[in-house]
Amino acid sequence: MGKVKLYLTQHKNAITVIIGAIAVVLVVLIVGHSQDKIPQKADIVLTDTLNNSTALSNKLNVSPSDAVKIQREIHSVQQKEPVVSYYVQAPDVNTAAKQTQKAINNHELSLPLAINEKSDKTIVNPNEAAQKVDVYKINLNKSHKIKSGVTVIDNKIYPTVGYQAGQFEGLVHFKDNGIKGASILLTVKEW
Repeated sequence: MGKVKLYLTQHKNAITVIIGAIAVVLVVLIVGHSQDKIPQKADIVLTDTLNNSTALSNKLNVSPSDAVKIQREIHSVQQKEPVVSYYVQAPDVNTAAKQTQKAINNHELSLPLAINEKSDKTIVNPNEAAQKVDVYKINLNKSHKIKSGVTVIDNKIYPTVGYQAGQFEGLVHFKDNGIKGASILLTVKEW
């Protein structure tokens, strides 16, 4: 017991940092888990709005950069065959889009599973040219990340806490008596 007390007093700062990092990770996990329970709502977006990033940003209440990501995702999806086809009877495409939006918002069990999967944005698009309704499930990249771990340099272990915002990442390395160093990283390629 005496050795444990001695070790804890000698490494008090490092243990405090590790406990703090674990607490931050737990808070992030709890917040993420609670957001999974927020019901998703589908938005009807006309084709003209889908092609205009400013109008799309305003319609979906997202940042202009997220609107561009959504456009990029939708245009890459349009090049492929749909995962599932779903048919409804309606007098016109706009009515079918409203029926589809209502079914998605009410989480109706008659919908295919792919439509009810969790995503950041669900977009219902009445495609009048093809006389069909397209449903897009868009997952945006999360731009803020908190990271924790350890760094090993010359057989010395440093607890590390990091923050990432988009392409930028900063890390702080700790040792018993405080900050030992820092690293700044920039993502140069993603896939």
